[in-house]
Amino acid sequence: MVIAAVYFVIATSACVSLARSLDRQMEGPRLRAAWAGRTAEARCTGVRTDETQDADGIPVTVSHATLEFRTEAGRTVAFEERRRQLDVAEGDLVTVYYAEDAPEGATAQAPAFGTRRARELVAGLGCAFALVTAAVLAGVL
Repeated sequence: MVIAAVYFVIATSACVSLARSLDRQMEGPRLRAAWAGRTAEARCTGVRTDETQDADGIPVTVSHATLEFRTEAGRTVAFEERRRQLDVAEGDLVTVYYAEDAPEGATAQAPAFGTRRARELVAGLGCAFALVTAAVLAGVL
């Protein structure tokens, strides 16, 4: 029983740590702040194209749009969309999401359940799996 309890504590800690790491890697805090803030119409002022190769050596073209918008306070902000490849041309209008206190962290990525709740899903499912395996361990040992 003690071994199962120790396992449960360690596995739960690992799940929570993994969830936090995944959330930071997916830029969860910045995106949630932007989605909870304001929206604005942004104009594409340019598109930068990078050509790289994937792991198999196949050429891959990735384009990043530079978007410019005006906040409700009247401040003009320009940023390069780094989370998502947009299919826009120079001069096109795009809806952007930004936090009032940090408009530089804006994104054109629309709110998505998976990105918004990834941390909670990973931690919750991991902890549930840890509980089930701890119960099986307690029954076996």
